Amino acid sequence: MLNRTRLTALIIALALIPLGNALGGVEEGNDTRETVESQRRAAVALYRSREKGLKLYAEKKYEEAFPHLMAAAKGGFKMPQAQLGFMHLQGLGGAKKDTRFALGWLGVAADGVTDPSIRNYFNDIWERIPAENQPAYKELVGNFVAKYGADTNDVKCQQVNKVASKIKQLRCMITDPDGRVITDMRDDADRYAFGSGALQSVGGSGQ
Repeated sequence: MLNRTRLTALIIALALIPLGNALGGVEEGNDTRETVESQRRAAVALYRSREKGLKLYAEKKYEEAFPHLMAAAKGGFKMPQAQLGFMHLQGLGGAKKDTRFALGWLGVAADGVTDPSIRNYFNDIWERIPAENQPAYKELVGNFVAKYGADTNDVKCQQVNKVASKIKQLRCMITDPDGRVITDMRDDADRYAFGSGALQSVGGSGQ
């Protein structure tokens, strides 16, 4: 038989088991909340990079725009990707003049749901590439899509109406692991157009 001291110790030990599980649950919940908050902070940082990059690009401050556009483009946003492609095509700002980077960024920007002006611009350039070189560029674009595409980076893009208008334009928003949109509270979805110089005739607006 157990003496009173051992019995008391056993009862205390048994009582602590569900308490330990409960504490573990609280800690897991805190970790989950911290993860969600960290995701939202990261999303807001990307939204601000996009906003700054698009604004500086529209002002033709290409060198200042470059790092912000790069951050947003790597995060899966279409308009920064297209603008980076154009900058590499022309050698603007901090972008090295390089057809590979130009086609890579324009290709991923044109993939999936996108602004028609981006897809048309990419297709126009693609048609000028010699047939024997197209397979290599196709593989290059595929690599960019796999790494920087909207789906890869949990970005949802869709065509929406401009405010008080029937004109469609591109809107891209970050989603959490459950597919819920993390809203950009400062987004108006029609802030800056795609294009500068040669692209002014292309038009287009969105993200």
